[in-house]
Amino acid sequence: MTITTVLDPRWGESDPTHDPYLLANFKARPDDVLITTAPKAGTTWMQNILHQLRSGGDPEFYSIDSVVPWLELPRDGLSHTEVLERYSAIQSPRIFKTHCTYEQTPGTDRVNIIMSSRDPRDCMVSFYHHIMDMTDEVRARGHFSQIETFDDVFHLWMEFGAWYRNVASWWPHFNDDNLLWLRYEDMKHDIDTCVDRIIAFLHWEVSPTQRLAVNEYISFHWMKANADKFVRNSMGEPVFKPGGFIRKGNVGDYKQKLSGTQEQQILEKAKEILNAECLRYLGLG
Repeated sequence: MTITTVLDPRWGESDPTHDPYLLANFKARPDDVLITTAPKAGTTWMQNILHQLRSGGDPEFYSIDSVVPWLELPRDGLSHTEVLERYSAIQSPRIFKTHCTYEQTPGTDRVNIIMSSRDPRDCMVSFYHHIMDMTDEVRARGHFSQIETFDDVFHLWMEFGAWYRNVASWWPHFNDDNLLWLRYEDMKHDIDTCVDRIIAFLHWEVSPTQRLAVNEYISFHWMKANADKFVRNSMGEPVFKPGGFIRKGNVGDYKQKLSGTQEQQILEKAKEILNAECLRYLGLG
């Protein structure tokens, strides 16, 4: 496999969770499905939903990362070529997750894309718990070892701005034929209708018996009871402390943590970056 080593700046800079070489050299297939979200916007839930729909119901998978890999994530001990060869060996239809912007996502002109968005206030609070629930080793590798308080995480989240970049980059493509955009809040309110939309969008065949199994395995109760499948990576390493990661996933949970000033800062930045139509769709108008 030939690897492109001179990269277009569109692929971004290398960091502990972003390998631009993987993005630049990824060979997309027309039946690939890419889950794109800002961090903590229903990513893991969507990974599990799509894996369960693809498999017809699978309670035995080892880790969600092993069946729905994080596309741009560097893999310790593996070269770019080895990671890409593993991706090539996955049977179609392949499913990947990504936190990339539209510009950084490979294959946007040919793959199926499912976007999950969530209220940025809930994303921020969920990100705080996400950082605090990591093992010490993983926190150190991600440069989070000096993060100790809620205010620390709030300032980091605002400064990094991943939610804003993600939503702003994908919004102009809301009506693209190969993009389905779902709101996390709608998924929590009526997951059955959202799953119906996913099945219709992907043209996948799911029998009534399979659908019953899918409904069980995508439930919060089942995912919480099987949290080990969602807290380790495909190499077997635990990423989160026991009992962490699958927390509550509630809508409006930010009201228990954010100060009025912090909430205002989040919303004001959204209004600076996003247009009125996008803000209305997200319930932030």
